[in-house]
Amino acid sequence: MNTLIKFMQQLRKLKMSKKRKKMVREASIKPWRGLNVSILGNTLERSSMTDDEVITTVKYTADYSKFIILEDNRDVDENAVNKLVVSIKKRGQLQPIIVNDKYQVIDGQHRLDACKILGIPVAFIKSTKATIKDVVLINNTQKSWRNQDYLKTFSHSNHVNHLEYKKVVTFLKNYTLPFTVGLNLLSGALASGGATNKLVSFKNGDFKIENLDKAERWAAQLMKIKAFAPNLVKIAKFCMAFIKIQKLEGFSSLVAYEQIEKNVRKFDRCQNQEDWDEAMVRAYNYNLKKNKKRISIKKDGF
Repeated sequence: MNTLIKFMQQLRKLKMSKKRKKMVREASIKPWRGLNVSILGNTLERSSMTDDEVITTVKYTADYSKFIILEDNRDVDENAVNKLVVSIKKRGQLQPIIVNDKYQVIDGQHRLDACKILGIPVAFIKSTKATIKDVVLINNTQKSWRNQDYLKTFSHSNHVNHLEYKKVVTFLKNYTLPFTVGLNLLSGALASGGATNKLVSFKNGDFKIENLDKAERWAAQLMKIKAFAPNLVKIAKFCMAFIKIQKLEGFSSLVAYEQIEKNVRKFDRCQNQEDWDEAMVRAYNYNLKKNKKRISIKKDGF
């Protein structure tokens, strides 16, 4: 078995392209001269650095009160803390926490809690000038942030755009729709189709509500549908199709509620947005009474 493993390892090495071998070789012997490098908050000239010019002192303390947890950081995951307690008890704190010059915890709030539980000193290093933006960046290279984590961080008063995010918090509390559906309503993405770009701005802290009154009107409509077809409202493409058909001549929201409830199965095989749009019109028109006006898709309406 050991012979086979060694053979496979040698085979993988042989498969490394000549281009990659050249890149690895050059990186090991050629410094990136002229490039400024930020290390623990200090900007240094890479061309003048030697191995001993940047010395990081790892400090220890059992005075947990020195550390400040950023209120706009995401919530602590108790399961993660419990796993760290077991790991640190067995092997020690292998990675120090990172704090800025104010002792605000930039990375390692879970490790800090684990050390508190164990009653042992905390190893830490300082990264001057680090902020909540660095917290987001660091944590995204570890355990990905959830949408609720971003919302908690950017709705805090420390953030310049927090009032806009507070409106998002209130909206999602008032209308119990799926998070992405609610966010897309607020951004206008369900009407315009730019959901991906809007999510990027949300995660960057730059999110803007396009039209709150319109979003609330749409949300109220979707909540009525949720009462009899909750699984459909979970699907952003369904919500987008419902909003889009409102542009069509003769549309009635009351007729739409009645017809969607009767014809839920019309949406069973929908995949892309076009499928959902067409299914929405079919469901609306199916066996519609003669005194009710049918709707039809027109290019200028979609």
